[in-house]
Amino acid sequence: MGTRPNRECAGKRLPPEEKQLEDIPMIETRFRGMNSGILLSGMDLDNHLEIKRMIMDFEQKASRFIPDNQLAFVNHSPLDVPIYLDPVLADLLDQSLKLARKSDHHVHPFLGKEMMANGYTESFHEQYQPVFSGRTSTHFAGEPIERLSKRWIIKKRDFLFDFGGFGKGYIIDKGIRHLKQKDVNHFLINAGGDVKLLGTHEVGIEHPVLMGEDMIRLSITDQALVTSGKNYRRWTRDHQHYHHILDGRTGEPAFNGVLQASVIAHSAMEAETAAKLLCILPFEEAKALLYRNFPRIAYFVYFENDQIAIGGDSRLYKRMEVAK
Repeated sequence: MGTRPNRECAGKRLPPEEKQLEDIPMIETRFRGMNSGILLSGMDLDNHLEIKRMIMDFEQKASRFIPDNQLAFVNHSPLDVPIYLDPVLADLLDQSLKLARKSDHHVHPFLGKEMMANGYTESFHEQYQPVFSGRTSTHFAGEPIERLSKRWIIKKRDFLFDFGGFGKGYIIDKGIRHLKQKDVNHFLINAGGDVKLLGTHEVGIEHPVLMGEDMIRLSITDQALVTSGKNYRRWTRDHQHYHHILDGRTGEPAFNGVLQASVIAHSAMEAETAAKLLCILPFEEAKALLYRNFPRIAYFVYFENDQIAIGGDSRLYKRMEVAK
């Protein structure tokens, strides 16, 4: 949700190579995966089929919402015994932990139980009816696993993995790297607002209130653009509001005055982590943490009072226009 390709941008003068690309029709593939609508855009149908297969295979391994998959096996394994990780899960865990540490563990992959306690028990949809699994508290003094090797871990506390946005970012980053190795130079993967690009594309950041309308339109090249927000996956119980963005330090939904945050970064996983931080921490604290640990990002924040903040490295994009 929140980020999508733009077909038009008024007044833009394209360099010759981009004009040539615009004259060539792009194939589009749309499907459901990872609890999101997925759009692939680029040339060569074989690449579309390959990336779709990569995404669907990854979902079968790493989704919390698929019973009896490899992630479920790890999640239901007992404490204090060695657990083998599939190579993909092992690599996903490695990359997630690097970013969790850079986020001071406000964003991390150990919140499955807390997600369920807050009502996020199944794949979200328009008629979603939350089921609350009972309260639980999270106070992570450290990571609740012992790493024996790259492929083997021991669970030291009772938790459930939920890779969430880490997972989406991981597989679209991997898909784009794979295409780049094949000398593909123009492609777009949009997984429910997590976008990774090869080449130059016009993209829009969706307005969090006027959903379906663009708020800002940009041109970015070989970057990721990720949007996180509290305007879609949300629900209420006993007049109390809940949503899917939890503070990893508390396990509780984050209410910091930010409705939506979009981030441009080199990788979708990094952009996802930074966008979550902007939705979790007080804005000035988030800016300070991002300045220290995520210096090469640009951000676009929409607050609940309808104010907008734009900052970070403006060299990562070309400002096209603010949508009317």
